[in-house]
Amino acid sequence: MSIVSTNRKRRFSNKPVSSSNPTISKHSKSPATKFHTRCRGFLRFKLLVRASILQRKTKPRDCCNNEEINRETINLIGNNKATLRLHEKDLEAQKFEDEEEHSSNWGVRNGKNGNNLRVSLLRLVEVSNEPFIPLKEDEVAEVKSAFSPKNRLKVLVSHENSNIDIRGETLQCLMPTRWLNDEVINLYLELLKERETRDPQKYFKCHFFNTFFYVKLVSASGYNYEAVRRWTTQRKLGYELIDCDIIFVPIHGSLHWTLAVINIKEHKFMYLDSLNGVNPKILKALAKYLVDEVKNKSGKNIDVSSWDFEYVKDLPRQQNGYDCGMFMLKYIDFYSRGLKLQFSQKDMPYFRLRTAKEILRLGAY
Repeated sequence: MSIVSTNRKRRFSNKPVSSSNPTISKHSKSPATKFHTRCRGFLRFKLLVRASILQRKTKPRDCCNNEEINRETINLIGNNKATLRLHEKDLEAQKFEDEEEHSSNWGVRNGKNGNNLRVSLLRLVEVSNEPFIPLKEDEVAEVKSAFSPKNRLKVLVSHENSNIDIRGETLQCLMPTRWLNDEVINLYLELLKERETRDPQKYFKCHFFNTFFYVKLVSASGYNYEAVRRWTTQRKLGYELIDCDIIFVPIHGSLHWTLAVINIKEHKFMYLDSLNGVNPKILKALAKYLVDEVKNKSGKNIDVSSWDFEYVKDLPRQQNGYDCGMFMLKYIDFYSRGLKLQFSQKDMPYFRLRTAKEILRLGAY
């Protein structure tokens, strides 16, 4: 059974979509590829120079032409040195350009013509433009100002519905190489729910549990439904969980963020780990929770014995030790839109900046 929204049918699929942009070749996608190609050319050139010099040294010489040969050799070596210097300068310039592009991959929109888009963004517009709309220069400036040490203790935003205050030092977890904290994750999930409420025809009907739900449900003493029974009353939510399309459950353990999903429409319990891990205990606990929740709230018995346990393999992977929280948030963001999980490690700097901007303005889009 597929997940169906009110206006169109959507399926979860993570098969790559080929780019329709003819200007992006397999080499132009990676700045590192261009750099290494030039390095190989440079090494081949040096080998040719050495072979040429060696050939002249070993070639039988006419003693009458020693002066002419010496003059030719000197000229050859001089020309080769000059050419080598040009190649070294060219390689150094290319290396600087590549490092600059890597360090500034924020996806900033040029204020005049909007053409300053990164390749990683262009390649994914086919899926949906909305998750990759580049930030304007004033938005980037706003976020960088919020990251400033002078704002470390300042309350930057307050979210009334969740009673979450975000100080400068809290928001700084969205700076490069930082681990995401509970406050930022939970506020962002609140903003995703508000986004869905503003435009219910555009997004799946979702429930976003906060980061404290699972540790209450399954503590050191074991599974305990009573610890979370009051979290989902009709009075608090305005709906019952069983009426949702998808339920998202952030999981934190052993210094690593992962995501569990109760996919009601497709009768699946899903586990997404950016490091390719599996955890049957989590999905079994959520299966038991759903049965207990439906029984408690509606008095009905639901049979989930035939539901699939899926450990999603074909999904974006993190390539470092600190972006797991950002990957988890983007899994949630994309799934709530009904989109394929088509992003990569290269997009994380942009996603960090965008998430900070959305938190500062208390609005996800």
